[in-house]
Amino acid sequence: MVTAVLTPKQAAFRDEYKRNIATWYNGWGHLLSIFVPGSAVVWYCASQVENPTLWELLFVIPVLVFYNFNEWWLHRNAMHRPIKGLGGILMPVYHRHTHQHHQYFTSQVMTYDSNREWRIVLFPPYALLVFMLLTLPAALVLGYVWSANAGYVLMMVTPIYYLNYETFHLCCHVHDNWLVRNCPLVNTIRRHHAAHHSQPIMMEHNMNLTYPLADWFMGTSDLDRGLFGHLFNGYSTIYVKKEFLDDQGAELNANPRPA
Repeated sequence: MVTAVLTPKQAAFRDEYKRNIATWYNGWGHLLSIFVPGSAVVWYCASQVENPTLWELLFVIPVLVFYNFNEWWLHRNAMHRPIKGLGGILMPVYHRHTHQHHQYFTSQVMTYDSNREWRIVLFPPYALLVFMLLTLPAALVLGYVWSANAGYVLMMVTPIYYLNYETFHLCCHVHDNWLVRNCPLVNTIRRHHAAHHSQPIMMEHNMNLTYPLADWFMGTSDLDRGLFGHLFNGYSTIYVKKEFLDDQGAELNANPRPA
């Protein structure tokens, strides 16, 4: 295992960032401010669905696939490239992610030590509200042209996917433990995301934070294997493309690649 190294620049940035976190901030409060309203919306929408048809239930699948590709696009573009249009509304997202998050966490040091550091991991609480408001017009149209059930399903899947994203992202930055090491899908995204935090590849590769479906389809993954293998790769580096072997996270103690 390669020893994780906190460089002087990274250590200084972390110290400065933590000093600037408001004294009232609490990571658990931040997490609850996302999960409580998100779960409430899921519960309400689920309670409104009545006698769904098979097609209304299967509608969840294309929505999840669309959200996965949307996650990939937003990460690759708005979060890693300065989009100056739209009145500059997306510039804070770029600065927060590329200039702050990627300085705070590198492929060599991916972990936080206290819940106060969730400030640099979780999106601001209003982000979920924004995604819900963006979903609402489509849900209303869908409810009108197809069925009320379909509209509620769409509104329900938005917070489900968002909470999934935040949960997996937290799991990517927690210290290694038995649960995250052995939990399917979670262990896969931990290795996937740690490699993404390597500076040489962070602008183009491993953009998914939930399931590497879009990375596999778009050819932006550092692995050379099929979709099933991508989803259940875990910590293994056996299928990492040779040019990316040096970009794996040091803290994951990944399975060595055979000679």
